[in-house]
Amino acid sequence: MALDNAAIQLIKQSAAAIKGQSAEINRLVYQNLNQYHPTAYALLQRAGLPPLASIVASYAASIDNLEPFLKHAPKIAQVHHRIDLQEEHFEMVASALFTAFRQVLDRETLCDAAIQAWRSAYEQLANTLIRLQRELQTAVL
Repeated sequence: MALDNAAIQLIKQSAAAIKGQSAEINRLVYQNLNQYHPTAYALLQRAGLPPLASIVASYAASIDNLEPFLKHAPKIAQVHHRIDLQEEHFEMVASALFTAFRQVLDRETLCDAAIQAWRSAYEQLANTLIRLQRELQTAVL
């Protein structure tokens, strides 16, 4: 599902705030995952607790031209394949990520419509990574 122009603008308007707070958001993402989704946390711990907030912010910063970012997607999918990250873990990560967004950023910086736009962008990214990971699994079989 493609993002509409309004969603793209909301993402672009809030991307700098998220990037600027990415270290704190990332810390809270893993704290939230550890507390509420320990299985997903353990898997990502095997990958060295990647900077999820920075990755999502980077994706969002190129939301209107994803080609440069998507060159890195196969490498990310390979890591997911290696640690056995499953499709259901993406929603767990989303829950932890958007909770962290709310914990760090005020509603003026990240209104409900912006959160929804970010959710849509995350879903788009997750679907791309899941598809690439499935392709890797099929290639291995």
